[in-house]
Amino acid sequence: MPTLDLSNIPWVLTGWRPFAWKLRQSAETGGFLLPDHGPFPARLPGSVQENLRRAGEIPDWHIGRNSLAIEWIEHRHWMFSAELPPLACVGASSVVFRAEVLDHHGWVLLNGAVVGEFCGSHRPAAIDLGNSLAMPGPHQLAIVFALPPEGQGQMGSTLKAIDFKPRYSFGWDWCVRMVPIGAGGRLELETKESPAPPALLGTVTDVSADLAQGTVSFTVIAGDAKPDHEVRATVGRHGRTLASSLTPLATGEQRLDLTVEDPELWWPCGEGTQPLYDVEVAVTCGGQIVREWTRRVGFKRVEWRPCAGAPVGALPWLCIVNGRAIFLQGVNWTPVRMGYMDTTIEEIERLVSLYEGMGCNLLRVWGGGHLETPEFYAACDRAGLMVWQEFPLSSSGIDSSPPSAPEFVAELVEVARHYLRSRQHHACLLMWCGGNELHHDELFLGGKRRIPLTLEHPALTALAALVSVEDPCHRFLPTSPYGPRFHSVREEFGQGLHHEVHGPWGLDGHLQPGEWEAYWRDDDALFRGETGVAGASSLALIRRYAGGEATWPPGSALWQHSSGWWTQANRLGARFASLSGDDALAAYVEFTRREQAEKLACAVRAKKAQFPRCGGFLIWMGHDAFPCLANTSLIEFDHRLKPAAHAIAAVFHTRPGSLS
Repeated sequence: MPTLDLSNIPWVLTGWRPFAWKLRQSAETGGFLLPDHGPFPARLPGSVQENLRRAGEIPDWHIGRNSLAIEWIEHRHWMFSAELPPLACVGASSVVFRAEVLDHHGWVLLNGAVVGEFCGSHRPAAIDLGNSLAMPGPHQLAIVFALPPEGQGQMGSTLKAIDFKPRYSFGWDWCVRMVPIGAGGRLELETKESPAPPALLGTVTDVSADLAQGTVSFTVIAGDAKPDHEVRATVGRHGRTLASSLTPLATGEQRLDLTVEDPELWWPCGEGTQPLYDVEVAVTCGGQIVREWTRRVGFKRVEWRPCAGAPVGALPWLCIVNGRAIFLQGVNWTPVRMGYMDTTIEEIERLVSLYEGMGCNLLRVWGGGHLETPEFYAACDRAGLMVWQEFPLSSSGIDSSPPSAPEFVAELVEVARHYLRSRQHHACLLMWCGGNELHHDELFLGGKRRIPLTLEHPALTALAALVSVEDPCHRFLPTSPYGPRFHSVREEFGQGLHHEVHGPWGLDGHLQPGEWEAYWRDDDALFRGETGVAGASSLALIRRYAGGEATWPPGSALWQHSSGWWTQANRLGARFASLSGDDALAAYVEFTRREQAEKLACAVRAKKAQFPRCGGFLIWMGHDAFPCLANTSLIEFDHRLKPAAHAIAAVFHTRPGSLS
C-alpha cells in the first residue's frame, strides 16, 4: 500500500550542466557547484518544460516558433527534489520508490546519494531506497533526468529506434519537435514487504457463444505467501454480489474464473449501453486481508469474420460484437499534448466526449505515441469507444523495420507485457497491434512500393507469442496496414490485394473533377486504417498562436514550422494569387475547411455503404497536440470541431443501409 503520494508534496526543479549535480564540489576552486537554472517551484507529475513555462523561465512553445527557443532544455540534466515529510508508518522497513512513467533515463537520489537508475518510459520504474528513511532527521528525495536520446523522428530510421521513448516528440508531420522530460502518472513511496507479497498479474473477461454466461478470469502469483492464505474474489454491480469464490492460494501462478449468469452486455457507442461490473480480488490470511485489488470490467463477445467477397487468405475484418455485425468507425488517437505527462483528466474526458458525440465507436491509439492512461481507458469504457492499442513501434522516412537484436526484442516484450497486464481488463479494449506502418520497400516495374511486415520479423513474432499467452481473448494484428499492399491503388482494384490499407492523406493523384469520388466508389479495400484530408485551423486559432509572425503566404516560416506538409500551396496557390494578406488567408481557410469536410465525408460515406464488404474506416487524425495552422485533424488544438468533424458525424450517425 502507498506510504506517501508524491504528487501531493512540493517539488523544486533545478537545471544543471551534465553531471555537475553529481560533482557538486569543484576540484578547481573548492566551491560548491550551483545549478545553471533554478531553483523553481515545481509539480509532479509533469514535464520539465511545463514547469519551466509556469515559472516564467521559457516562453510558451505553442506560440509562433517559440519551440525552437526551448530545444536547449534537452542539453541539461534536470533535478526534481523534495523534502519528505516524516513517515511514521515506515519503522525499520525498506521503502520502494514507484513511478508509473519516468521519461526517459536518469537516477534517483536519497539524501544526495544515488540509490538507483532508470531507463525507458513505456513501463513503470521501481527503485529500492533501503531503510534510510527510518532514521531520524530530514530526508531529501531527488529524481535526476539525463539528456534525452538523439531519438528518431518521422524522418529518422526505425532500425535505429532502440530507445523506448515516444517518438512523435522528435518531430512528426503534425507537430513540432518538443522532447518532453519528466514524470507521468502515479508517483509514490511504498513500504517494501518481506517476504514478497502476492500479486495480480492480469484480468480478462469473455462471454459464451450464446451470450448467456460472462466469465472473469484472473491470475494471482503467490509470492512468498504461506500455505494458509486464501484468494477471495467477487463480481458485483450496483452493490449486489453476482458471483464469488474462496480458494486456497496455490504456489506459483494460479488462474481463477468467476462466472456471471445472463450478464448485461457492454456495447460499442451507438449500439447499446455500457454496463460495468466491479471485480474485487483479495488474498487473505485468517480472515485478514494481505493484499487486494479492484478492477472495473464489462462483458462483450467479439468475433472476426471475413468481409463479404474477401479474397482467400485475407484476415477477417468484419467485427461481430455480441452477435451483431458492426461497421467500425472512428479516428486515430494521438497524444493530447506535446508534453504528454502534462495531459489532464479533464482534457481526456473532453476529447472522448467529443468523439462519442461524433458517433465514433473505435479509437486507434497510434504506435508512435505512448500507452494511454488508465483514465483514458476508463473514459472509453463509459463512452462505448473501443480501443485499438498499438505497441510502441512506428515507421520512419528512412526505413520502417524495427530492430531485431535479441536484447531489443526482449525489452520490447517486457514493455508489451506491462501494456497487456495493465489494460487488458478494460471493456473498451478491442485489439492489440504490433505497431504503425512497419514495412519494407519492394521494387517493381512501376517503381517502388511499400509492403507491410509480417510475423517473419522477430519483434512481431515475439509480440504475437506474448499476446497468445497473456491475452488470447483479444486480437493481435502484426502491423497496420496489413496485407499484400500498404496502399490501395486503382490499377490493382479487383485483384484481392487491398486488405487493411492506409492513405491517401490528400487529393494528390485525384485532381480532375470526379476522380476522388470514383476512386472511393470503386475501392476494394476491406478496411481503412488511415485516410485523411487536410484543412486549415480556424482564423481565430491561427491569429491567436501566430505570435506576431506573418500568417500569409503559406510558404512562410511560421507555416513551415508546424504545417509544412499540409499547406497544399503547390495545388492551391493559383486559386488565391489575386488576393493578399488577411483576405487571402480568410479565403484559404474557408476553402480548405470546406474541401476537407466534403472530400472526407465522401470517402467515409462510400466505404460505409460497402458494408459488409468493407469492415471499417478510421480517419487520420483525431485531434491536434499542437496549434497547427493546417492539418488533417478533425479537432483543433483548443478542442473546437472543424467543419469536417460535423460532416463526418452526419455519416457516422447514419446506418450503412441508408447510404447505398
